[in-house]
Amino acid sequence: MFIPKSFVKSLKHQEESLGGEFSLLCWNVAKLTLERSYKEFIESLIQSHNFDLLLLQEVKKSLSLELDIYDYSYILSPNIETKKHVFGVMSAFKSSCEDEFTLLSKKRELRYATHKVSLITHHKITDDEVLLVVNLHAINFVHNSHFKNELDYLYDSISHHKGAMIVAGDFNTWNIKRVRFMEEFTQNLSLKKVEFSDEKHLKKIFTNSIDYIFYRDLNVTYSEVINSKKISDHNPIIAKFSTL
Repeated sequence: MFIPKSFVKSLKHQEESLGGEFSLLCWNVAKLTLERSYKEFIESLIQSHNFDLLLLQEVKKSLSLELDIYDYSYILSPNIETKKHVFGVMSAFKSSCEDEFTLLSKKRELRYATHKVSLITHHKITDDEVLLVVNLHAINFVHNSHFKNELDYLYDSISHHKGAMIVAGDFNTWNIKRVRFMEEFTQNLSLKKVEFSDEKHLKKIFTNSIDYIFYRDLNVTYSEVINSKKISDHNPIIAKFSTL
């Protein structure tokens, strides 16, 4: 395995903006994106909710085949590449992408000696306002201090942005120290947490949630945790937003 050197992307909505209301799906899909059960389930979700943004972690893509993503534009930022596949985080959208960049973690995970990756994209809400979106898969299997250092690295990369922001993904906050480092990170960015009225399907480890959607300069109009019927060991979380 080796580190990929480029994005996999297709941008075909560059004349479109998100507008005053938009919806988002966030899901760690556990490398199941080539499986029929995953494809059927996410297609049913898209048909039901007509998401404007998809933020997926642990996406698996064949190097020999195009990515089937239901007429979305997309960017896949890999952290692993093999002879046949790439793996990473993918953001898909039906609006323009004004800019994108990836952050590969400085540390490698001890178990697999691989990096983790965060994808940062910018999307036009109106002619005058741009939304910054972070699709994050936080590092695991490292000391808590390294986890904090990676969040600090991300903070330094996005803190200059003025205006609306969403940071979402798998934070791997399975212990209380990681939770506190995450809370410090989000407070420093003036981010609020999307709350869910029913958390019974929310992925937790040792009673700590690990999947989150954070936001600022937006209103949340709806949120839900979807039961994926064990397609992945995580469940999708969704939120709908309106501009202030």
